[in-house]
Amino acid sequence: MKKKGLLFFSTAAVALTLAACGGKGQSSNSITTGGTPQPKTKYASEVTHEGTPIKGGTLKYALVSASPFKGLFMDELASDSSDSSITSQIDTTLFEYDENRKLTNTGMGAIEFDVEGKTATVKLNSKDYKWSDGQPLTIDDYIFAIEAIGNKDYTGVRYNSNYQNIEGMDKFHSGEASSISGVEKLDDYSVKIHFKQMRPSMQLAGGALPYYVMPKHIFSTIPVAEWEKSDYVRGNKGVGLGPFKIESITPGESVTLVPNEHYYKGRAKLDKVVMEVVSPDTIVSQMKAGNYDVASMPSAQYEAYKDLTNVSFISSFASQYEYVAFHLGKYDKEQGKNVMDPNAKMKDPVLRQALAYALDINAAGESMYHGLQRGTNSIIIPFFKDIYNPNQEGFDYNPEKAKQLLDEAGYKDTDGDGLRENKDGSKLSINFAARTRDDANESLIQQYLLWWKEIGLDVKLYTGRTLESNVFYEKVQADDPEIDMFAGGWGTGYDPNPAGLFGETAKFNFARFVSAEANDLIAKISSTEAFDEAKNVEFYKEWQKYVHDQAFIFPTLIGDSVTAVNKRVKFMNSEIGNKDSKSALYQLEVVSETATK
Repeated sequence: MKKKGLLFFSTAAVALTLAACGGKGQSSNSITTGGTPQPKTKYASEVTHEGTPIKGGTLKYALVSASPFKGLFMDELASDSSDSSITSQIDTTLFEYDENRKLTNTGMGAIEFDVEGKTATVKLNSKDYKWSDGQPLTIDDYIFAIEAIGNKDYTGVRYNSNYQNIEGMDKFHSGEASSISGVEKLDDYSVKIHFKQMRPSMQLAGGALPYYVMPKHIFSTIPVAEWEKSDYVRGNKGVGLGPFKIESITPGESVTLVPNEHYYKGRAKLDKVVMEVVSPDTIVSQMKAGNYDVASMPSAQYEAYKDLTNVSFISSFASQYEYVAFHLGKYDKEQGKNVMDPNAKMKDPVLRQALAYALDINAAGESMYHGLQRGTNSIIIPFFKDIYNPNQEGFDYNPEKAKQLLDEAGYKDTDGDGLRENKDGSKLSINFAARTRDDANESLIQQYLLWWKEIGLDVKLYTGRTLESNVFYEKVQADDPEIDMFAGGWGTGYDPNPAGLFGETAKFNFARFVSAEANDLIAKISSTEAFDEAKNVEFYKEWQKYVHDQAFIFPTLIGDSVTAVNKRVKFMNSEIGNKDSKSALYQLEVVSETATK
């Protein structure tokens, strides 16, 4: 099909920030899903460099981002990738997982499920675990985290249907009960959780089983509503179970980490890790100069960094995607759920579908991102190879179909200015918001506007420019009435269950799309029936088709996450699974005091 109006350029890219050095992706081999081979990653999944590791040393880790970090260093409150990357080093959950994203019993906690009895029993594997301040870990800390997220004064975004699924949580959250009836403490090291229903994703990392844990001895003395202001969250007093603790912070810019002597897997091999925000526009020159040891590299700058000689590259299929979504309602705080607006400007799914068909994502991925980014057919991306449906119809570039859909739906140019009006003849102007990232993203957003104009839609960039990322998400989460549609992106985590991102009570459901059909499909995916693998695949196929047809959100770019590793780092890989991980930051070693240049 003929492609028109594509912008070509040579700088900048999507900054793909690793959630953690120990979090991982696929190997360099291609994967096969439903009989359809998926693309190979650009590089191998691991690298070993020459040299004998020295004792200690300082590793510099680049957080590639166009925005400063917020500084909420607490798992229960962190909501962006930079904060989460830092927090993952000073805190951890009780559970480990394998290369298939399945929870194991090899971490600090073991789980025993009783599907028929609708319970999960969590038990600490040792009585000797300690927080980074030396205080003992008990099951009370795990129970406290469940109660904290369920507290009516909790200010984070983790309270969702997974927590509401615990027996007695509703009454506790509303203040009718002082404790959660479904949380049954057995002794100081074990607890039995009673659920309304058992969900298959309880078996997955980051899934439907509560997995956060908090130091009760600290946060029980601070009002829940004030946690975000506490030095234990924003300062260097943070107490966790992770391999490192915070030594110092330069707000929004960098954090220096030192080993947690009480880490249950032993002291980190490095003496220090400096995690620092670096602009995607300068990361190539910074890596070339040897100023950082590890960085996730911008796809659009591939030609600028591919020949660097002082680093090696590893890559994986990224568990994240970019998207365009539509503002269709609001989050009602009193009801604790998303509510659709029947008069929303973008309420017509045909209009939404036409906007999707107008974009040539594959062409953008090839020309702007050197093939490291590409389009996909579903919001269940190929990373989830067990349930991804390669045969699901997507929104391939088809401007003629987009025009036909608009014509048939009654969106026509009635005044001859080349732009379509609403069905009733009134002016149709759409406000589109996007976040500031890099030159590539700026060009891509402008290209979107041109493609939409080519099918006769008047789409204007909200405020006339892209928004700083933190400001963008604040406005989107606040349901700014002037935003009709927006381009965002997020990491999927390891649990594809849509409840946390698209459920009726999910605060991350930024589109605020809710329907009885969507609720039913999410319920099926979360049902005990879905413990059957074939049924699970069937339900996810139904969900993928429904999302496509409703088009309240559609995916744009997916692709490789390419990580540059300075040649003084002995070993690093990008495989999934934190069980026996050799690539977690605390396991990394360097072979010299200074970086290879």
